[in-house]
Amino acid sequence: MQSGLPLVPREAAVYREFERLYHLARTLRPTATDRWTGDLVAGGTESWGSVDRKSGAITLSAQHVLRHLRGSDSRGGADQQAQALATILHEATHAGMALEAPTAANAVHRNLMWNVMEGVAEVRAMADIPAFAVLAGYGELPVPPPQYPAPYSAIDGLLKQASGPRRGRGSLLDALSRGPGALHLDELADGVLQNRLADVVPVGDQQAVRAALIEPMLHPAWGHIGKMASGIGESVARDIQIKLNSTVDEIRQHYRAQPGQPFPAEGPNAEAAGIADGNRLAVLPAPNASDRVDRSAPAAGGRPDGSSPEIGDQVDGAGRGGRTPAEGRGSEMRFLDGVAPAAGATARRPSLGQGTRGAAQRAKGRRPESGVERE
Repeated sequence: MQSGLPLVPREAAVYREFERLYHLARTLRPTATDRWTGDLVAGGTESWGSVDRKSGAITLSAQHVLRHLRGSDSRGGADQQAQALATILHEATHAGMALEAPTAANAVHRNLMWNVMEGVAEVRAMADIPAFAVLAGYGELPVPPPQYPAPYSAIDGLLKQASGPRRGRGSLLDALSRGPGALHLDELADGVLQNRLADVVPVGDQQAVRAALIEPMLHPAWGHIGKMASGIGESVARDIQIKLNSTVDEIRQHYRAQPGQPFPAEGPNAEAAGIADGNRLAVLPAPNASDRVDRSAPAAGGRPDGSSPEIGDQVDGAGRGGRTPAEGRGSEMRFLDGVAPAAGATARRPSLGQGTRGAAQRAKGRRPESGVERE
């Protein structure tokens, strides 16, 4: 939990409203996992929201999210409410899934999966916000711009490639929302297999074939695109599509030439085969607070000179939800009554945990680790 920030009292009206919205979000795409422990932290303006992987607390910005919910003293317009509700959908997605799949051969336990998971959570939020707003009683709200533009665009592109008559986009998004996060690429690979290769791949060979289809999805840019514009994510999806199409053709040719011979491929999870590779997701750092996009930057996918983006381009700046000089703690907290300080507020310093949405600049001198650190 982010120390130094106040807990929202469970009897407060805004807490009860968040609790209602959180459970409503879970009913739209039910999951067996619920990592939220019931603690709600009123965050600052640096980010919109996050889920602490260690404590299970959810932090939501008092200024950008909580004040736009019913039960607060101040509510903004439709755009602000839409982003607030999208943040709840995003964080509910993270809290509703496990991260690892230690025994699954096709699980990917690598740092690059953080931005894959952020892309999945943001795609889910954008897909569900219209129905969620109406069901929650907020009326028809506009679909807000994604706060992970590049991961959102990359996952959206992969969903288009993986969807088809046997497994549609809705089915894939339901499965991705259930997690575990380490199996996101395996689910997308299964969509490709079912829609493009089910007629040639025997059931007993499908795990190995999915492993082969995961390989072209392990684009090296995944680990760097968190704060980039949507055009970068589109480029990643196009790169993957070229290699994925080639792999599909290779698999077809293999079974045409050797119909009784399994396709040679190994799953990415070495630990599932009893090989310790020391690359478990649970011990890897969560995303940095700086991995966000400045919404005042050039239009998605473009440079200031109008040329096309390339992998490696970054959109620098404070990031969405960053504090402006005119903002202060007093104004952002005035609508919360009876707010209590979080435990350990004076002894520990915060970190953003997993699923931080709309964060601003990285706090200087802090390591990007989840949970809390002692001074």
